[in-house]
Amino acid sequence: MKTLTPAAAVAELARHARDGRIALSAGPSEPLALHHAWRETPETAADILFAGLFVPGMNRFDYADLHPRAGMDIVMLSPDWRRGFVERRTRLRPMHYSAAFATLVEEGAGAAAFTVSPPDANGLCSFGLSADLPPALMTRAGFKLAVINHAMPSTHAAPQIPIASFDAVIETDTPLPELAAAPSNAAADAIAARVAALVRDGDTIQTGIGKLPLAAAAALRDKRDLRVHSGLVVPAHLDLATGGAIVDAPDAIRAGVAAGDSAFYARIAAEPRLSLVSVAETHGATALAQIDNLVAINAALEVDLFGQVNAAFAGAQQISGTGGLVDFIRGARASRGGRAIVMIQAEGKGGASRLVPRLANGAVTVAQAEAPIIVTEFGVVDLAPLGLDARAEGLIAIAPPAQRDALAAQWKATRATL
Repeated sequence: MKTLTPAAAVAELARHARDGRIALSAGPSEPLALHHAWRETPETAADILFAGLFVPGMNRFDYADLHPRAGMDIVMLSPDWRRGFVERRTRLRPMHYSAAFATLVEEGAGAAAFTVSPPDANGLCSFGLSADLPPALMTRAGFKLAVINHAMPSTHAAPQIPIASFDAVIETDTPLPELAAAPSNAAADAIAARVAALVRDGDTIQTGIGKLPLAAAAALRDKRDLRVHSGLVVPAHLDLATGGAIVDAPDAIRAGVAAGDSAFYARIAAEPRLSLVSVAETHGATALAQIDNLVAINAALEVDLFGQVNAAFAGAQQISGTGGLVDFIRGARASRGGRAIVMIQAEGKGGASRLVPRLANGAVTVAQAEAPIIVTEFGVVDLAPLGLDARAEGLIAIAPPAQRDALAAQWKATRATL
């Protein structure tokens, strides 16, 4: 096993990437220490597709910008990666998160870089704050580089790996990527309060990231005996734990990644209730179906009067992706006592309604057959048991008041053509 400089490390990664792919750990484990070396030697990124479960808003680096023939392999889109996507060098794969994980593991990579904590006295490193993809990908990578980051905590919650499992190492103390908090507003707080009324003591909750899910998590502070089963564990979940809302038991908080700021990383590393596991466990259909009273709490951009949900498009422009939304909707549906909730801020800029007559072609993230409970600042409707007309009526009732008459007229016209 060789100890390399960052410049030598990116050259070695390129040399071993015979399949044209380099896989990277992401989230708080993105190997930031290699970025400068890639910038200084852009030829090492030529003809390379950088793959990983990158977290929008947290992993900000655009690998496609390293070289005119570089690209990224992504399942969620972000403004940070838009240039490569528009130029068709970055490949966006429209997959559910569970399928993206399985595909990345199956495909493997000729070379991969993994951030780990420093080895202990027994030569064991911890994957620290990310167990979503790296442990599974280790078995499918050719050349394996360990980025030993002294800023990465050695958490009991994540799997460990012998340092001897790697082909080469670099050492760094680069600060870890952080996920900024999303500020709330009056509409988000109103939606969050309605969501909290749907959650019962003893439930297991999943929340996405962004303004609405974080507001919903904060609104659960008065609940008791909750558990968390989510793709990400974030500061809002830890606040629930320290405030007494999370049951005091091992494995009460299960996630693939811990995402927040440096203060959160220090706190979560010592949290005895935390377990970090792979995407197969956080998003897998079999695993989710075995959790009783699973409440999936996520956000979207639009819903139409058929109950179809858009979580990826703003007008004609794609701005995000499916992510784990459908995985968790299906999982909550399969859970005994489960509930699938999608939050939408109904009133947009200028009073426009985000509850629309019919979504544009290609903008459907959640099909009408999987329609969840919809929560807006104006009310709640459970679409699953309702017929077409009742769905439309229920959604119009929780649309912005000034838009309800127009929506009713548009539904009447649409209904006549069905």
